[in-house]
Amino acid sequence: MNDRQDENNNKALWNSFLSGDDTAFGLLYDTYLNRLYAYGLHFTSNRELVKDCVQDLFVKLYVNRKRLKPVDNVKVYLYQSMKNTLFNLFKKEVEHYQIDSIEPVFCIELSAEAQLIESEQLYEQKKRIARMMEHLTPRQREALYYRFAEELSYEEICRLMKMNYQSVRNLIHRSVLKIRSAATGESKKNGNIEYSDENKLSNI
Repeated sequence: MNDRQDENNNKALWNSFLSGDDTAFGLLYDTYLNRLYAYGLHFTSNRELVKDCVQDLFVKLYVNRKRLKPVDNVKVYLYQSMKNTLFNLFKKEVEHYQIDSIEPVFCIELSAEAQLIESEQLYEQKKRIARMMEHLTPRQREALYYRFAEELSYEEICRLMKMNYQSVRNLIHRSVLKIRSAATGESKKNGNIEYSDENKLSNI
């Protein structure tokens, strides 16, 4: 099933959920539980906090079902809701400090679990990509993750990052250029390592 069919199915489930179908809600929960958990871990290493946020998000969706509306993209809506939930928790944790604003900082880390379940070649490739990503700012890493790993459109990234269209395009373009520069430097350093296609970022 391609992404468009998948999203159409999820929109149908969402609309059924809004109409009072608890089975549709259960299917949405099963579909996005692990995705939202993995997404949340890009902003904090506190696994219990992320688990609580995911559960809180689904509880709020269920309780507020009658006030919710149809959405263009279920995944983007849920990711945006998850990010906002984390943001609100982070704000509460720093209220006693003299800080005007705080944002979840996007990061990409490779877990020990990933090393155990993936082939050595794939894991090494991911490690090389992760090293290159270290040259980027958190906002640049976040934008590339949405574009290449989640395969979101520029318009969808705009919604998640609260940026205008041209700013998102510029951010991703500059990020890719910086990645290519880092890749070239590492290739020269290691002699026989080549990175010819930024689409390898989709392996993250």
